[in-house]
Amino acid sequence: MKSFFSFLLLVLTVSTATAQNQRISLESLGRLSLKFAAPQIVPAVPTPAVSGEVSYLPGNGYQLVLPFRVLQQQYLVAPQASVAANTPLVKLTGSEVHHFYEMLKAQKEIYRHAEQRYQQNLPLFNNKSINQQTWQAITDHYFASKLELGHLEHAEELLQRSADEDSALLTAPVAGVFIPAGEQLDNEAFVYGEVIEQSALRLRVQLPSELADKVSALTMGTCHLDVAYRERLSSGLVSRLWSAPVTGNADCGLSFADAVMVTPVIEQAGLAVPASSVYFFEGEYYVLAKEGAELVPVAVTVLGRHDGQLLIADSEQLKNAQVLTSSVSAVQGILLGLGGE
Repeated sequence: MKSFFSFLLLVLTVSTATAQNQRISLESLGRLSLKFAAPQIVPAVPTPAVSGEVSYLPGNGYQLVLPFRVLQQQYLVAPQASVAANTPLVKLTGSEVHHFYEMLKAQKEIYRHAEQRYQQNLPLFNNKSINQQTWQAITDHYFASKLELGHLEHAEELLQRSADEDSALLTAPVAGVFIPAGEQLDNEAFVYGEVIEQSALRLRVQLPSELADKVSALTMGTCHLDVAYRERLSSGLVSRLWSAPVTGNADCGLSFADAVMVTPVIEQAGLAVPASSVYFFEGEYYVLAKEGAELVPVAVTVLGRHDGQLLIADSEQLKNAQVLTSSVSAVQGILLGLGGE
């Protein structure tokens, strides 16, 4: 029994050594049809496809914020619709609209008087004809009224007045995608939605962080987008990747909220070889490389598929080599026969 196990161990050892080190001359292969191909360098390695979505980074949209909330909102465009700048988005109806314009009118008067007082007293302050406390009160009132007027005028820029003093149209400040909302920020400010410019649209995917850290680009057919941002989620085991903007890339043709299958690409060089070149033996993959007038088995690591070929890890030994693409099984059988002798 002991001698049997010793014999078995010897056979396995010889077979493994044969797979890695055995050479065979091309002349000994007789009439076998031998065809060869050069491995093609692939600069980046694609991974299995995952689901992705066209979205935008938080904070990249133009928020539609007004200092009042109306009783009635009538949305004039569909959610996620593409709109041009100044397109009416929401019809606002309620006494709050009339109150806003009255408040704007009053604030303009307050600012006009504050500015007039500021300009009149500036020479006196420069000549030290008024005390610091009085001047401080003048400047505080001037800048506070100026700031408040700025807020109201910014809100006014988003509105188109109608014949009805209790009604106005909320318009798009820029061209983009309209996302309706309804959020009370504080006692006054209310968010009616936001407009996302096309240049802000990005592809996003979620991947295990270990893989995400290696991904350099996201592809979809001929559409190639570099990864621009990485975001760790929850416990850090999962990451969200954001691509460069999808607009301006004619190969992508993506729109907001599109759900697509995306191939993450790892920045790792590989080699593409015909599937017929690769064989499996003793738990490893091999190809047969041509060295002079001989064939030599070379162990390889299979990474996946690429354009109908097998993708293997980069190998200096194979970069400028020719690998056998035909009669591989026959040559493998001959090698196994040699190994067993």
